[in-house]
Amino acid sequence: MRLQKLTCLTMMVMLCVSCNQFRASIHDTLYGSDTDSSYKNLPANQDDVSTTSSGTSTSARMSISTTTTTTTIEHRNGTTIIHNSRTTNDGFLSDAIALLNAENALRALPAFAGKSIYLYKAIHFYNDGRINLNVQHPQHPEYIDEYNYSNGKWEGPKPVQLSVHDNISKTLISLDNVCFVCASVVYGNYNRKAKEIEGAVPPAHIYGIIGAGKLTWYPQSINGSREKYFISFNQSGGVKDYYRE
Repeated sequence: MRLQKLTCLTMMVMLCVSCNQFRASIHDTLYGSDTDSSYKNLPANQDDVSTTSSGTSTSARMSISTTTTTTTIEHRNGTTIIHNSRTTNDGFLSDAIALLNAENALRALPAFAGKSIYLYKAIHFYNDGRINLNVQHPQHPEYIDEYNYSNGKWEGPKPVQLSVHDNISKTLISLDNVCFVCASVVYGNYNRKAKEIEGAVPPAHIYGIIGAGKLTWYPQSINGSREKYFISFNQSGGVKDYYRE
């Protein structure tokens, strides 16, 4: 009996440690670490964590509620599973969890199983829940395919017609170096500046242009009734430059 109690106590301690590490991992994924100024202005999340154990398998579940989603993030045997349901329609671009869900869904497509994903030229995010992007074919690198995300699902591939003058290698970036959640960081930082400018409105479209192995976020201008400002962002979505034109 003492041995069983000791075993249960040890397991509970291990689960709590695992759960805390997972909570920190999700927080850092969505909002950055405390030392990453690019994410400091994002709203804090409310979460409730419980853990269960069965045999040698351990899982951690985290429920996160925002104004736009109720989401359960499940960490099971080293795999992150995200169950996402939208509760209101406040906008896709402000919904970090939904963007993370879309990225994970892209990575999970059978065509990319065990393969690296390379985005081509640009990626477009729309506030109505759509994402449009082009991807290098995982088996034929001279081909480019189009994928479209809407209503929580990816559709594609659709073949993209290329010219003999297109240099694919110059406009590729690994998905590992692109964070869909960063689109919401761009959106949030843009809107915080726009609120200070008379007549400026939130964008309905955030997009990234790929070149020289880097992604540059747009739009880069905020137009008010009386003023116009230039704004640029680093790759993680933090404000890089901001000044009146």
